[in-house]
Amino acid sequence: MVLRNMVDPKDIDDDLEGEVTEECGKFMAVNRVIIYQEKQGEEEDAEIIVKIFVEFSMASETHKAIQALNRRWFAGRKVVAEVYDQERFDNSDLSA
Repeated sequence: MVLRNMVDPKDIDDDLEGEVTEECGKFMAVNRVIIYQEKQGEEEDAEIIVKIFVEFSMASETHKAIQALNRRWFAGRKVVAEVYDQERFDNSDLSA
């Protein structure tokens, strides 16, 4: 699963990974959380977006978490929760 628009790059702190793990752990066991910052262009001042990837122990249960988290508000931002392509994730391609 990928969570988009959850935080601004300046809001990333040492607690974020644990907070995401705890919240997503309410739905099922979390294997890992990856916080990924992606620059939206080659320019020095290009926008940076944050994607948070959550891998659950049972991929079949991911839809429950997506239903609960999609369009939910977090830190004044509306979260977008979506399924992420497992093959891309397994190959460390976090660009989609």
